[in-house]
Order: sequence, then structure tokens, then C-alpha cells
Amino acid sequence: MSGTCDLTFQIECIATKPGEAVFVVGSAPEIGAWDPSKAVPCLTSPKVFPNWTSQTVTLPANTGNIEFKVLVQAADGKKPASARWEGGPNRCLTIPEGKGGLVQLSASCSWGLPEVTYRTKLDGGTVGGGQGLRPEPTPAPGPATEEPKKGQEPKKSAETLMPRLETGVHFGLEEFVDESGDSLGPLENASSSNLLRKASRNHSQTMAERMQRRSSRHLCINNDGMLNSDMSRVPSMMLIDASELEEDTKKYTEEVEKLERDSLNIMQRRMPSGSLLEKMEEVIGSADKDSIVLLQGFNWESWRAGAGDWYSVIGKSVDKFKHVGVTDIWLPPPSSSVAPQGYLPSQLFNLDGSKYGTQASLETLIKTLHENGIRAIADIVVNHRCGDKQDSQGRWNQFTSGMENRPSFAGVMDWGGWAITLGDTYSDGTGEHAPGKYDGKFDAAPDIDHANQKVQQSIAIWLRWLQLQVGFDGWRFDFVKGYSAEYVGLYCKKSAPAWAVGELWGDMQYDDNGLAANQDRHRQDVTNWINATDKQSTAFDFTTKGILQEACKNCQYWRLKDASGKPPGLIGWMPKYAVTFIDNHDTGSTQRHWPFPDDKVVVGYAYICTHPGIPALFWDHVMDWGEHVRNQIADLLRVRRESGIPVDAPVKIICADADCYIAEIGSPAALRVALGPRHAGDADGSYWEQGCQGKEYRVWIHKKPAPTPPPAPTPAKSPAQASPTKGPAKAETLSDVSFPDITVDGVKLTQAKLKAMSKQEVEQLVGKLEPLLHACKLAKALKK
Repeated sequence: MSGTCDLTFQIECIATKPGEAVFVVGSAPEIGAWDPSKAVPCLTSPKVFPNWTSQTVTLPANTGNIEFKVLVQAADGKKPASARWEGGPNRCLTIPEGKGGLVQLSASCSWGLPEVTYRTKLDGGTVGGGQGLRPEPTPAPGPATEEPKKGQEPKKSAETLMPRLETGVHFGLEEFVDESGDSLGPLENASSSNLLRKASRNHSQTMAERMQRRSSRHLCINNDGMLNSDMSRVPSMMLIDASELEEDTKKYTEEVEKLERDSLNIMQRRMPSGSLLEKMEEVIGSADKDSIVLLQGFNWESWRAGAGDWYSVIGKSVDKFKHVGVTDIWLPPPSSSVAPQGYLPSQLFNLDGSKYGTQASLETLIKTLHENGIRAIADIVVNHRCGDKQDSQGRWNQFTSGMENRPSFAGVMDWGGWAITLGDTYSDGTGEHAPGKYDGKFDAAPDIDHANQKVQQSIAIWLRWLQLQVGFDGWRFDFVKGYSAEYVGLYCKKSAPAWAVGELWGDMQYDDNGLAANQDRHRQDVTNWINATDKQSTAFDFTTKGILQEACKNCQYWRLKDASGKPPGLIGWMPKYAVTFIDNHDTGSTQRHWPFPDDKVVVGYAYICTHPGIPALFWDHVMDWGEHVRNQIADLLRVRRESGIPVDAPVKIICADADCYIAEIGSPAALRVALGPRHAGDADGSYWEQGCQGKEYRVWIHKKPAPTPPPAPTPAKSPAQASPTKGPAKAETLSDVSFPDITVDGVKLTQAKLKAMSKQEVEQLVGKLEPLLHACKLAKALKK
């Protein structure tokens, strides 16, 4: 008598989207005979994702060799034509002979990777296992190749079959060892009911933790008997408070996003970069430039002020950031550095060597920021890098990564003199390229050769690690004039940040009278840089800073209008890519290389908070200059939000005299601002209302039209006026009211349906329809 083999598939896959599931299809009829509509479905749960487990498939033990592939399609399996097949050749598996007994076989693999690991357990109590690669021949029967005819196996040669690889080690049943390293434990029958029971148990445990209270849930099964996890996770709406549900949903979404980041972090060195970036874009998303408000979360002395844990100082101020309206925080360089401020980095993966705090403290801070809806922007210093070892000639040009606990990252960021530009003081002559024609020189550390492909690959891997392991969302690129803009664009494309900004600080034009009136060449340089990144990055608007601080300091507000009547900085040309600011750790703080006049700082914020571009705030002004200044900045940002002006809002400059500047922003105008010591007079009260004001600035916001009140009800007739009735009035019944059938929440309402509804159901229906009826009456009144 021939035995049987119970086959279970264990698949690691993160390529699914909501509403999709993993399936296995192959050459044997029991696994679909290459027909996606008959493929074997796999289940997962939030507790074990991205691991998927199939139902148990029973095959004759004399089946021999089978081929299979993994595919992703709609969870109900009803759209096989749109299934996505994994690439590469078919996987092969040998079904062991049972010799009359039962054989249990578990095959494990990962989406997109060739290795197949399998484990067997014979009825006699012996266990074996092995692994192998997918064979090179035999193309997949997916969309790109011709599928085998129905009922016909694809042809395969002996070379295409993966032979059984015995380990030579056997164990008793009680001593089963998981050789694959996937911690799946002993083999057991994975029937549909068992899978549903496990998925339900895991799912209810994780959801109970997330919801943090008792509530009603139901296990929802599709018509095909499969668990509908999306429906099963939804609490009964009859037994839950809506506000609590909203809060729990937000927490659940945050946890799902973190789960997805964690999964990608584990897989990032095992996935093709294209697939990884696609998933990262889904998890991290892109920032809405219309709403970004960036805060520089440190100054030049923060490494000292934080006493070794500046990250905790930031974390304690999150409520203040939210009050101001901050959406993104630019954090200091995170890596080990020769200089305590972080701008002479060495071991880029060593975050514990930072003077701002440990990697654990940084990850805790970013988690707190995310929980409060704030993105974390990393300061990326890659123009130069300090070696942590010397070569045989005593040059500090040997670099180690600082990564110690991730073997898959071995060798990444371990560089030698070959990574330095030719001609540099630290170069040993083994590099590939000299600096670019327009590259600036940084004398304090070796200049890195970004044209070297190994350097590019290492930096891209490090950036993705900062996103997936540490949690960063975007980049601030330091000293970008030191290397070509195309590499900033490349690094953005290889890491998919929510957004990025570059620091291109060039010299402005001066004449005999000081700062020249025309700064078009300066902003043209910034414009060229943005375009050279393929518009992957924004740039700090140094042009606007230089002109604005000169106008405020010397009462020369005429500077704020260029020859074409537009703002004279980058915001006049490329507002979507301009990040406006007043000061940073270099221009202000204790360095004060190019400071904004202290007594005009809030006037400066009145300009950048009301004009196009992405406004950036400095830590000192928001956190160190007192509550009054912080509240003034918060008021300016509140007015900006309420006006709804986009990042590229048009500007109509009404007045640009020496002592007065007036502009209206938006189309139609949504904000009006006046700067300078000369009183600008009151704006048209029929269109504008006061937004906020302070010393030498006033801001108005367009009045919102007042809602039209509902018409007054017609007074009822007095008893004397009422028409006399004969006999007692007849009580109105439901049958006396006729109405056309309508559908609410998918339920068709008829006379019969209303009669059949309970009192509680009718009250719920009235609660839904009354606001709609009121809105209809208002709309009718407005159209009179």
C-alpha cells in the first residue's frame, strides 16, 4: 500500500497589499496544476506577519518531484488574471516515499529568494531536512511565459529537479529540531480549521492589546471558508465609543506602520533594491509640502547642554512643538564624530558614539515623535568622512562602519583610500576620480568620491538602515556644494525619503553700497542645484534670508520686491522647493556667522510664515527665547494654516518702500501682511479681519462668509384662528405617510422595512438622517 505525504508551505513575503494574500501553485493537481484560480491559499496574522502558512495538502507518497511558485493575488482568489508571480525559475521539491506510512513535509522559502528549506517527519519517528537553490532552467509559467496547458505538467529535465539533501542527523519525535531557523516548531497538521483557529487566536490577542478594553468581535468567514481578517478585526460598532475607536484606530495604524518598517528592516539586505524601495515608499509616504513646518531641533551647543542625552531633552518638549504647529524636526547628525557637534563623522553606523545620546535613546525619541504626528529628519553628512585608522603612511584614510550586530551588513562602509577623491590630502592615489569642476573643498576631513559606485551603494544602504532601523523619515543634506547635486538626487532615489532639503550656502553679491539689490545670480545657483538633483530635494533659501535680514536691519523693505514684482529670493522662482528660514546653528547660535538682527527676528518670521515656501524655525527662537516669542511664532503659523495658502501661493506686492512692505498672498487673496515701522493703515474690513500682530508687523486673514441661519419657523395658528374640527382628530399612522424608497448604509428603506425595525434601530436611523435634513434646509435657504 502506498503512503501519503502531508505537505505544508511556509512563505516569508511582504509583497502583499491590503486585500491580497499569498498563494502557492505548482505542477501537481493538488497544488493547482499551474492554475492560479486553484492555487493553495496561505494565511497570516498581525502577530506573525510577514510569515504565511498554507493549508495542508495531501499528496501520494509516490508523487516524486514537483515544481511550484509563489504568487500574490486577491485574497478571495477570484482575480487570477491579475496575480503577481514571483520572478525566477520554478522551485523544485522531492516528495519522500512513505513506504505505507504517513510523511509530513514542510517547505519554507522567501518571496524573490532562490533558497528552499524543507523538513520531513516520517511515521516511524525520524526527522530530516535540507535546503537547496532553485534550478536555473525551466521558466516560470507566470504572465511573462507561456503557461502549461490545463492538466499538463511543464516539461522538466533531471537537471531541473532539486534532489533530497539529507542532513544525516535524526531525532526522536520529542526532540524535533527546527533546522531552518524560522522558529516554526514541530510539524503538525495544518488543516483549514487549525489555521483559522491559530489565526483567530493570534489576531484576538494582538487586537486585545491594541484596543486595551473589552469589546465584541466576530470571526468572519468568506463563502469559500477562508478567514476574512479585515472584517474579523473590526469591533462591533454597537458596543464601542466612536471617539475611543478613532483613538484606537490611530494607535493601530501607527503600530501597523512600525510593524511594516520592522519587517522591511529585517529583509532589507535580502530583497532586491527595487522591491525594497517600492515597499518603503508605501510605508514612509511623501510629505505634503503645503503643510510642512520644519523645526531645527538643536543648536551648536546642544551636545553640551544635553549632558550626553539631548534626544531626551527634545522628547520632553513634544507638546510645545505641537502647540507651535511643527510637523517635522531636523535632528543633529546621529553618527560617531571626531567633533562633538557631529559634523566630522567617522563610523556612520555607530550611533552610540554620538554626543547627543545613544541609538536606543534616538529610536525612543523618533517613536515619540511619530506617535505625535511629527516626522524625523536626519542630518546627512557625507561630503566628507574622518578615518578611524591610519594607513602605512600615517594617513587617516581607513574607515570602519561601526556595525557590529548585523552580519548581513558586513563590509558596508568599510572603506580605504580608494574612497577619497584624487588629489586630496588624505588620498593614497588609489581612488578613481578627482573632485568635480564645481565641487567645494572641505579641508578638515577627507573628501569622499561620490562618483565611486561602491561609495554610492554603501551610502544608500546606510540611509535605508536609518529609515528602517532607526525610524527617520527624511534628509537634510549638509555641505552639498562639496559634491555634485546629481548624487543627492541619486541618494534620494535609493532611499525614498518623505522629503529632503539641501544646504547650498553660497556667496551673495555685494557692491560699494553693501548687499547688491539684484541677487538673481545667487538664487540661480540654488535653482540649478535643485534641477540637477532631478528635483528630488528642496533647498534652504539662503537668498531670501540674506535679503530679508538686510531689509529688516537697515529699514530697506524695498529690497523685498524684484524687478518683475515678485519676491526676490528662491520663493519668487521655485517656491515648492524653497525652505525659508531666519537662522540656524551656523548663522546664529553661539557661532553667529551671519545672524539675523535679534530685535527683528519675529518680523522675519512674519514674512516667512505668511509667504510661499516651506517655513523652518530655529530651536533658539522657539525654545530659548521665552514663551512670548514662541506664542508669536505659533500665532503666525496658526494664521497660515487657517488661511490655507499652498506652498506655491502667488504673491501680490502692494507696497515695497523703505519703511513699509505690504503684500497679499493667495489666489484669491487669503493673507495680507504689512512689515515695517510705518503704520500701513487698516485693511478693507469687509474682506479682511485681524489675524495677529506685533512690533512692526500686522497680518490679516480673509473673512470666512458667515453661515446663513436657517429660516425662522412659521408660527402655529392660535386656537382662536385654528379651523374648527369635527370630532376627535385622527392619529396619523405610518401608513398615512408615503415616500419613495431610499437606501441608507446599503439598506433599502420601505414602509415594510420601517415597520419591522426595532425602536433602537429607528432611533439610530433618525440620528443619521436629521443632520442631513438640516443641511438640506440650509442649502435650500442659501439658494433663495
